[in-house]
Amino acid sequence: MDIKEIKEEVDELDKGYPRRNFLLKKLERLDELIEEHPEDKPELERDKKEIKKLLVKSIKEKPIAEYKISYDSMGEGIEPLYFWTLDFMRDKPPGGLGLDVSKTAEGFEASAGSGFFGEMGTRAGVMQDRAMKILETVNTVLRSIVNLIYDLKEFEMRLEIYDKINSKKEDEREAGELALKGVWMDQVDIKRGRGSINMLSQQLDFVTLRDAFMGANSLSDINRMDLNKRVKNILLRKMEEYLEWKKISERELRKRFQIEKNYLRTQVDSLRIYVKWIKPYLKAAQKLGMKEFNTPDIVASFNNMQIELSLFGKEEFKPEKVHESYAKTNFDTKFFVGLEIDFNFRTVPAITKSGQGGSHYIQSGRTDISFNSFFLREKELEILEDRELYEDMDLIHNLTEVSLDSLQEDLDHFLKKPEDEEEKNNKKDKKKKHKIKSPFGNLKEGFKEMVEPIENMGDFFKDIFKKEPTSPSFKIKKIQKAAESEAKEKCYMAYDIYKKAHGMMTW
Repeated sequence: MDIKEIKEEVDELDKGYPRRNFLLKKLERLDELIEEHPEDKPELERDKKEIKKLLVKSIKEKPIAEYKISYDSMGEGIEPLYFWTLDFMRDKPPGGLGLDVSKTAEGFEASAGSGFFGEMGTRAGVMQDRAMKILETVNTVLRSIVNLIYDLKEFEMRLEIYDKINSKKEDEREAGELALKGVWMDQVDIKRGRGSINMLSQQLDFVTLRDAFMGANSLSDINRMDLNKRVKNILLRKMEEYLEWKKISERELRKRFQIEKNYLRTQVDSLRIYVKWIKPYLKAAQKLGMKEFNTPDIVASFNNMQIELSLFGKEEFKPEKVHESYAKTNFDTKFFVGLEIDFNFRTVPAITKSGQGGSHYIQSGRTDISFNSFFLREKELEILEDRELYEDMDLIHNLTEVSLDSLQEDLDHFLKKPEDEEEKNNKKDKKKKHKIKSPFGNLKEGFKEMVEPIENMGDFFKDIFKKEPTSPSFKIKKIQKAAESEAKEKCYMAYDIYKKAHGMMTW
């Protein structure tokens, strides 16, 4: 089922929990598909993102309780309202609700003609410039890391030949020797031009020279060959050069391989430092960027702005609150009570001078506050909390993390510590050790076969006389009902005490 079909089916469902259950099942199915078909992961991840958006929308469409307050106060700043609400949600009873609070949304839009617009634009520009300078360095270091990885792979292939030459197996030694001779002839000896083995064999009719060189492994081997003196002299000289090159090249190649590995480690560490430096600037630039609400409240020639903020508080609902026996039941999920308070401010920013010569803005104007409560299961809460606080945060992740993530396998291969490898080998050796078999063999299994029928008879009588337990679905319904009642209570308490604390009429 594709996203279009899912959207159509979701629209036909009730806006309550059946819709949410349906979307959760689809998410589980997509997780299974990602495991079965990893090649389709990018497309399936996009589908998951779309379904998560639908799930968040379905949760928000039907809160358990909903209250709204709207009032206009040009003499009162918005900061006291926000911080009073935050503290009341977070403080423990009796002074507050004792919730675990997080900020889930933040955005603002200033009119183009306001001073606030110009100041925010200037600050955002400074953050963007600093971020781009560091980003240039990040790209340079990243290119260096990629080149180092390719070099190390080539070194590793060359060193594999030397490892074969030093092997205890005769076949591997012979294959390694032939491969290294081929490398020497193609990359070292070829530089001698007409004096190289390949040229002498092809152009000067030394037809036995190449085969003789490939078959000999030492100077004594050449002396025992049935060849004319001229060919032997050439072979002895070439073999001596090859053996000297073989000894020196292995030593230098291993040294260069270790140096490049150490350099790769320093480059990766440098990249991680630059990424840490760039993230605050990218996030600050993103936070200072304005959203487009497309609302008639913002007029370009006016000095006004609109701010939207959301606070979300959660508290786990313990099943034992419904009945003591529920504490012993293992439910497949946890249950939570959620309270979301949304602020919508239409303000007129007024600049004021501080005693130290600085200036800042005071916000005052119309305030719309919405109190909404929810009953949530663990998976639904995770999806709500996974929502990005700022748009395009995926872009920040792509700029700073994805490049390194794609190279992680190669980095782990080249940068693993020798002690880690030794520990891994030791674990393998321990697994290979065989346990001493008991002389009694399967005697235990024989007793088990004798006792099982008697145990099964006991289970038969237990099934006859035991009392039918309450089904899990019944318990979940009871928990859901009690949690919804508590969510309504908290929502009304926040609404009622807010009005009382700010001198509004209550009943």
